Amino acid sequence: MANTHEKNYSGSVWTGFQKFAFRTFFVFFLIMLIPTDARYYQRWFTTDWENLHIRDIGSLSGSSFKIIEVATKREGGNDTGGAPGKKEFKYVIYPKSGEYGAWSYINWVIAFGIGIVGALIWTLIDKRSKNYNTLYYFLGALVSYSMLIRLQGLTFSKVFPTQMPDLAITQLNTPYGDFVAQKLYWIQFSFVHNFERYAGWAELVIMFALFFRSTRAIGAALSIAMIGVIALANHAYDGGIHLLASFYILGGLFVLWRYLPAIWKLIVGEKDVALDIVYYPFSKPWEKWVRIIFKSFIFFFFFGVSAYLHLQNYKYDSYKVPQNPGLANARGIYSVEYFKVNGEELPYSPLDSLRWQEVSLEKWSTLSFTVFNTFDIHGEAGRGKQYEDIDRTYESAGTGGGRRHFYYEIDDVNNALTLQNKNKVYKNQVLIFHYQRPNSKEILLQGNNEYGQDIELLLKRKDKSYLIFQERGRKNIWTP
Repeated sequence: MANTHEKNYSGSVWTGFQKFAFRTFFVFFLIMLIPTDARYYQRWFTTDWENLHIRDIGSLSGSSFKIIEVATKREGGNDTGGAPGKKEFKYVIYPKSGEYGAWSYINWVIAFGIGIVGALIWTLIDKRSKNYNTLYYFLGALVSYSMLIRLQGLTFSKVFPTQMPDLAITQLNTPYGDFVAQKLYWIQFSFVHNFERYAGWAELVIMFALFFRSTRAIGAALSIAMIGVIALANHAYDGGIHLLASFYILGGLFVLWRYLPAIWKLIVGEKDVALDIVYYPFSKPWEKWVRIIFKSFIFFFFFGVSAYLHLQNYKYDSYKVPQNPGLANARGIYSVEYFKVNGEELPYSPLDSLRWQEVSLEKWSTLSFTVFNTFDIHGEAGRGKQYEDIDRTYESAGTGGGRRHFYYEIDDVNNALTLQNKNKVYKNQVLIFHYQRPNSKEILLQGNNEYGQDIELLLKRKDKSYLIFQERGRKNIWTP
């Protein structure tokens, strides 16, 4: 295949179909990619630049066209914690498939419909243009830069593995079948950080390829191949980023489209071909300077600054892992030695709807326990970049099977724990316990349950080894 060269910019004459198709996608992509929410532009002037955080980078990376909200199938579903500034929608639909089925693409369909209408009007107005090479070049650049800008958050949160952090004690002790599908998909990355890093570096290659026009086709092809797989996985596992990932298939195809005829002739037809690619020349001095300044800003902010902030987040404040320390030297899984309700001891039964069966304490301030009772599951994977520990729900979201998770605050003076349910469906549920620690392995709790009953329970820490952390070749030992 011959090298691409800059040619007479007037270019060839497009067919009527090519012009109409381009007009449609031109309007479609402008609607999809240019933010229409005034708050997006306000953030560039109201952001605290002296204390910039990765949360700010995400909010400055653009927003998608969305005028209709596809409601979740359950209360508390698709929870992203305490993320501020959630947009309110005038139109909400409630399809049976929920927020992950075909109806989730309703806003895409609307944008494409507007694109067709816009193309029809454009066709009536413009009957003289032979082609749209200039607009094609800049639209391809817009799509490419939009893809790399929106990808940077996911990229650097994998390079510095915080998107899927280490598994918590509660997750290690939750039966496989008690996780929703999307959570299963995420936690598989949590114990293979090398693969998580590999995925991040692969996405970084895509970002670099999309950044340079000479490698843009490679970046588009890799977007389709890699992030297209992520789109399929998110559909299979009811993931929360299926729309974002699917956009990389569409955007990648658009950027790659003008290369495909030559690729087909080369590979299938086995003929020597030259790429019929026309680049905008940027011949005027001011055009060159605008291009240099724009590309320099994109590289500095969305590559350099984003990478630095994600590294700082990884080192000091992983956004999915709570930071407030829990009870000192209490991390582990506990059996419930005895459990009393209103002074009467309840014997162990796996079918008891009041008696706690197993309790876990993290090194941060999260306590979880299992009870044979039903509740509404919230969220899928605990997405989002939350500020408060109560909203950091990676270790709790998407978990059923009777396991409940509470954030707690410690009153060292009165030896009291104030627990607040991390499930957003039950966010107003607060429990208060007084605690005693007879020895290093036992904790005595006295307080009230969610029904107002007096309860007392003695917890005893188990000595447990986890197979996932055993070295290869070693004998696997589990000590209850």
